[in-house]
Amino acid sequence: MAALLGSAVTAAPVQVGTFPAKIVPEQVATLPLERGIVSDLATPGEPRKRGDVLAVLNKEQMAQEREEMELKLARDRMSRKDEIRKLEAQRRKIVFYLGLSNSERRYARATGSENDLPPSEETLADIDERITLLKREVESMARIRNNELTRKHARNTLRMPFDGRVQYHFTLPENTAEPFEYNATGSLPFATICDDSAFYITLNISRAELTQLPEQQFQVLISLPEGRELRGEFSHRRVEQGNGGDLLVYFFRIPEKDHERAFSMLGSNARATLIFNAPDGTMELDKGELARHPAAADCRNWEELIQKLYPEYHLILISERQILIRPR
Repeated sequence: MAALLGSAVTAAPVQVGTFPAKIVPEQVATLPLERGIVSDLATPGEPRKRGDVLAVLNKEQMAQEREEMELKLARDRMSRKDEIRKLEAQRRKIVFYLGLSNSERRYARATGSENDLPPSEETLADIDERITLLKREVESMARIRNNELTRKHARNTLRMPFDGRVQYHFTLPENTAEPFEYNATGSLPFATICDDSAFYITLNISRAELTQLPEQQFQVLISLPEGRELRGEFSHRRVEQGNGGDLLVYFFRIPEKDHERAFSMLGSNARATLIFNAPDGTMELDKGELARHPAAADCRNWEELIQKLYPEYHLILISERQILIRPR
C-alpha cells in the first residue's frame, strides 16, 4: 500500500504554505528633527557612510549664536584680564613691602592711609589665589559655552548612525541644495536609515510542528510580476514583540544580487511561499490520495491515518498538498 501512496524523496522541496511576509534590512533607525530651516540635505537612496551628514537644522542661526558667543567670551576675557592686571599690580606692591626692613616698613605705613592694614604673607597668598581663580574662570567659561553650543549643534545635525541609505518622510523641495523650512507633522520621523549590507524576508511562524523542523532546511520564495522572484535562505530566528504578544520570526537572507530589488520593496506587504527541503529518506504522500483511501473513513485526522497505514513511520510535516513522514 505504501508503494502506491507515497515515494521516498531526496531533499525534495515541499511547499509548506503561503505566509504574510516583510522585507527588512540588516538594521533600521528612525531620526526625528524639530521644526526649523533645514540645509545640507543628503540625496536620498544613495549609499552613505556612518557619520555622514544627512541634514542640518538652523545652520545660519547656529553660526550667529557661535559668533555672539565668541564676542561675549572676548569681552569677558578682557574684563577678567583687567582684574588680573590690577591684582598683579597689588601683588608687586606687597612683594616690595615685604622685602623692606622694619624701619622702612614703619615709614611706608606712616605715609599710607591710617585705615590700610599692613601687607602680609597671607595677603599675598589671597591675591595669588584670586589671580589663579580668575584665570581658571576665563578658561572654564570658554569651555562650558563652547560645549553647550557644540551639543546644540550636534542635536541639530543629523548623521548616519551606520553605513546604509536614507529615506525621508516628507516631500523634498525642488532644489535640495538650498535651505528650506521644515514643519514637523505629528510623530512622523524626519528620516529612516536602513543598513543595506543585508536584506531579509521575514515570516512569523507560529505553527508548533514547523518550529520543530530543521531550520536550515527552510527557504522562502516571493513571486513577482513578469515571472520574476525573490528568494531567501534561512539565516536565523528570534522572538519579537507584536501587538498580540511575542512572535517567533524567521529571517531568510536575500542574495546580494537582489539587494536593489529588496530595497525598493521596503515597507511593502508581500506573500511568501515557505519551502521545506525534505531530508534524505523522507516519504512524500499526496493528501488527495490519502483522503480517498478506504481507511480514511475511520480516522479523525491525518495523524491517525498515517499511524494506521504506516506504523513504522512518524509524521513530520503537513503541507498544503503533501504529507511528509520519516521512519521512526
